[in-house]
Amino acid sequence: MTTDRLSLLQFEQLSLKPAAASQFALSLKALEQLALPERYAYRAAHYLGDMAEAENSQQLAVAKEQGIGFAQGLLTAAAIEDALAQSLNTIFEDAFARALAQLPQ
Repeated sequence: MTTDRLSLLQFEQLSLKPAAASQFALSLKALEQLALPERYAYRAAHYLGDMAEAENSQQLAVAKEQGIGFAQGLLTAAAIEDALAQSLNTIFEDAFARALAQLPQ
């Protein structure tokens, strides 16, 4: 289910480099498949965008840790259930792996 906020984020990918835009689109598609409340999905999408845009491994690692910390915070606050937090973490891990593969060696 595409939300209005996530739809707006899809337009942001137009300003990304082609490889980053492709990564971001894959991440958004995976995020849309979760039953995550819109306000949380929108925030998670920003971390995914940061990963797609990372120019070096340090920026990428920071974005990944922020995303996973966000998911952990939602779980700790009982805003989402464990299975949903794990699914969100998987999306962050997958986005990290794709972005890492695109970084210059």
